[in-house]
Amino acid sequence: MVEVGLVEVMGSVIVLITFSALMPILGYVEGRLKQKYLTGVTASVGFFFALVYLAYFFWRYWNLLAKGGALTSSFPAFGPPLGVEIRVDAFSAFMTLLFIGLGLLVSIYSIRYMEHDTGLDRYYAMLLLLVAGMVGVAIAGDFFTLFVFWEFMSIASYSLVAFRKYRWEPIEAGFKYLVMSTLGSLMALLGISLLYGYAGTLNFVELAKAFARPDVVLKLYGYVMLMLIFVGFGVTASIVPFHTWLPDAHPAAPSSISAMLSGLVIKVGVYAIARGSFMIFTPSTFDYGTLFVVFAVITTTVANVMALLQRDVKRLLAFSSTVNIGFILFGLGTAAYASHMGIAFAGIMGLVGALMHTLSHAIGKGLLFLAAGSFITRAKTRNIYELQGAGRAMPWTGVTFSIGLLSLSGAPPLAGFVSKFILLMAGYSVGDAFMNVTTSLMLVNSVFAAVYYLRLVQICVIRPRGEGLKELREASPVIVAPLLILMIALIVIGCYPWPLLDMAQKAALALLP
Repeated sequence: MVEVGLVEVMGSVIVLITFSALMPILGYVEGRLKQKYLTGVTASVGFFFALVYLAYFFWRYWNLLAKGGALTSSFPAFGPPLGVEIRVDAFSAFMTLLFIGLGLLVSIYSIRYMEHDTGLDRYYAMLLLLVAGMVGVAIAGDFFTLFVFWEFMSIASYSLVAFRKYRWEPIEAGFKYLVMSTLGSLMALLGISLLYGYAGTLNFVELAKAFARPDVVLKLYGYVMLMLIFVGFGVTASIVPFHTWLPDAHPAAPSSISAMLSGLVIKVGVYAIARGSFMIFTPSTFDYGTLFVVFAVITTTVANVMALLQRDVKRLLAFSSTVNIGFILFGLGTAAYASHMGIAFAGIMGLVGALMHTLSHAIGKGLLFLAAGSFITRAKTRNIYELQGAGRAMPWTGVTFSIGLLSLSGAPPLAGFVSKFILLMAGYSVGDAFMNVTTSLMLVNSVFAAVYYLRLVQICVIRPRGEGLKELREASPVIVAPLLILMIALIVIGCYPWPLLDMAQKAALALLP
């Protein structure tokens, strides 16, 4: 581990929070000048600076991180084992680049998508704080820091879901999300409190030492704490049966925020579960892989059935997000199960598959919600059948929407194919009956999901234009540009995944030495 300055390691978070603090002032100036794009452009500049700083920071230290090292920092006289620690490893690097990268594209998209809304200074302030909270969770070196940034992220996400407060649907969805997420956070906090009660610290490295060789009683105690953390963060991750807030939040929120919720926020829940389980409760000692795999199969199956029944395009995409959380959880479960069995290759492959699917789904689902938002804004409907042929009227949006759906269905040569292939290979590589059966169920679920993805392509893009869409026109170039960038990313990752696979492998090794 290498000690670095606190400002240096938290530079991107500081940039995001600084630009967020500027938004109320810019909102006032914007109102006085009657210039409606000032806050959106400034927020995008803030995301860009944060991304550039982060890219420079990781470029400078990547050789260290790639070798399994970590960068640490803490407050003077308040460091580990009791105090706050910021800890950056390859796993953190992988996630933070994804968070800020997608946040930048969503901010650019919002400049024209949100132009008819009021209170945009608050919208962009919350969007910047949302991403700052997610980055903070990713670089936390202890559960106290993680939980503070977690609440930071959660408060911003509640506000953004309910942003269009003049309608009943966002208020109801935001309140439901608030209640369920708060209950989940309390369960996670109870688990964290029990960890502190036993070990006298919340630092990840020190906790790992405390649980390195547990006796039988401590092992049972550890499983209780692990379950509390799994369920608590599993609410935000949208794991069945804790997923019911998500199908309400996605349709109610602006499509730009739906992209953030589905592409990133639920992944932060998975990140917290992965960091809390693999780093503290070593899979070679604790056997929780079976639990993760079973929950993954249930999550994927239930959400697939619900997705097939939807007529609202955003509700369908919301249930699809839960399906793909099941795939990511399956990768984590395979890694834990294989590591407990002593099969190192399958363990690393499972984590690499989970990370690659986190990436491919974040890009693909972000693209789909942004494209769906473009359709909905022009057509004034979320009904799938009333969007018939919208892709013909809006060809750029239609093409990007189709590529996003094909990627999530696992069609080659797109990013979704790469991640699903690795996940299934990891499952079959374990070689025992349990993993062969569950991996086969995940394969069936993947085929099942492809049915409604292709159905969406057929209705919204291939069919002739519906009667109500005769006057439909393509969206603004500012809206289309982020869609094209995300589509190109899916194609490039699918055709040439090796650099990202190498980065994912380094991240997996940081989590599972």
